[in-house]
Amino acid sequence: MKESFSTSVGRVEVLVDEHSRTVSAYRFDAEGRPAAAAIESWDYTDLADLLIRQTGVPAWEANAIASGVNARLAMVDAPPLADAPRWGERRARERTSSMENAGIPLRFVALLLDAVIVFFPAGLIIGLLSGGGYTETGNGYANAGINVGGNAMWLLLALGLGYYVFCEAATGATLGKRMVGIHVIGEDGEHLTFGASLVRNLLRLVDCLFFYLVGGIFALTSPHGQRLGDRAAHTLVVRR
Repeated sequence: MKESFSTSVGRVEVLVDEHSRTVSAYRFDAEGRPAAAAIESWDYTDLADLLIRQTGVPAWEANAIASGVNARLAMVDAPPLADAPRWGERRARERTSSMENAGIPLRFVALLLDAVIVFFPAGLIIGLLSGGGYTETGNGYANAGINVGGNAMWLLLALGLGYYVFCEAATGATLGKRMVGIHVIGEDGEHLTFGASLVRNLLRLVDCLFFYLVGGIFALTSPHGQRLGDRAAHTLVVRR
């Protein structure tokens, strides 16, 4: 079976030989010249991992190609090869088990950095734009500040949620997480999906209750340090 795929790094061809039980992957550049190639046994290879490691295909595209090839094999009624992805699942579990958990202290520092770098300036700007700035003067004193309440508070909350969702879905990390060297992945060791990022951050509203006491309790009672949002979204926070 031969399949061809267009990717961001060029055209990729995948050939599966059912008789020798091997899989070959070739990547061609924009001019059609071979740029990378790999061949391994289908029984002991995770196709997505092969494409990432040996042909330089981005993880999200490699996973899409692997899913397409496996679906095609299932359609042509090739049960011996269709069962092989179980090996890939084991490899994914091995990858996640070898990663170091980020730990609560680093995650808390990342949270503080996001608050100082992103949310504090955003709160000032939103407060001023919404007319929350005020000044008070009296005999011998003057006072000035910004009141972030009402609609301004809801807008800041929505922007904060969007910040977490889109940063983690796009790169696996917010600015704070990047600075302390941690990121979010799926339990399968793959890049975080938008849906998983949305679920884990919607539940952040529960985890953050009582200054993140709720999230801390869930993380301390989890063998993988997962707060409630991580458990629901099947995500992990690990060191880079």
